[in-house]
Amino acid sequence: MVKIVMLHDGDGRKIAGDLLKQIKSQKINGEALLLEGAWESGEPHLGEALADATHVMAIFPNTAGLGPSGPSWFSFAAGFARGAHLPLVSYGEGALSLAPQLTKDLALFKTDAEFLAYLAREAEEWTREHTLKQARISLLEKGIPVTADSLGRCIAEKNDEAAALFLQTGFSADTLDKNGVPLLCLAARSGAREIVKLLLKNGATVNLLARDRGGSALIDAALGKHSDILGDLLNAGADVNVKSKDGQSAIIIAVGLNDEPTVELLLKAGANVDEPDSLGASARKYVVLFNRPGMVKLFQEYACPKI
Repeated sequence: MVKIVMLHDGDGRKIAGDLLKQIKSQKINGEALLLEGAWESGEPHLGEALADATHVMAIFPNTAGLGPSGPSWFSFAAGFARGAHLPLVSYGEGALSLAPQLTKDLALFKTDAEFLAYLAREAEEWTREHTLKQARISLLEKGIPVTADSLGRCIAEKNDEAAALFLQTGFSADTLDKNGVPLLCLAARSGAREIVKLLLKNGATVNLLARDRGGSALIDAALGKHSDILGDLLNAGADVNVKSKDGQSAIIIAVGLNDEPTVELLLKAGANVDEPDSLGASARKYVVLFNRPGMVKLFQEYACPKI
């Protein structure tokens, strides 16, 4: 987690204490370190105090007694921060009197609000980057390559945990596999309901079409007779009348498969039962043709005009 080490002399004691309280109220880790006199031999040693820091801050309330190079501890801290590639920031008017070569990459803050807003942004970004890194490490430790093809395989295997880790590493919920199939379609085809929910939660485009079959995840759910997934997709705004490459809608597919739960969901969602497929037949015509009592009853209840 983010940890900012605030360095100050006696003049900055109150500022450091006040800032430390505000930082901790935002659930950000911080430490204030007083440096006076022979700070090189003080406890804890400055180098040790900075060892687990993610940000280094120097507090200069005013310019009194502050030369262009600042106090010696600042030179040490600045060198440490730059060598460790840590952000170096300062608080107070005093930093304005430092030599330009010391302030060229120094973030300067004059008010609590400015500094706390900056630190909140830094904490959010650091957390995001840390989560990404840890998710990647977790996948590799499981022997899972961090690639789009590997992600597709994990979805086909209904590996919920791995799918979540892939999204944490930065993969888009709209990623396509090598055949141009969206993750949401892959999950619908596999009957991986939890992954469907995960993808939708992470912003997957519900009506994104697969290049192989030409249909959306709703078509794939109908083909797999996954009525629970189909219901989730409808609730997420799926187009109930989308067609596959061969011109079949989800309702025509469900009628052909004699999948009554899916037909009922689609009818309730307003599916067009009179739109023909590439053979010129509609869902209504197929129901009459197949003469399945349960299906006929559903159409009589929900489809207008009645059969």
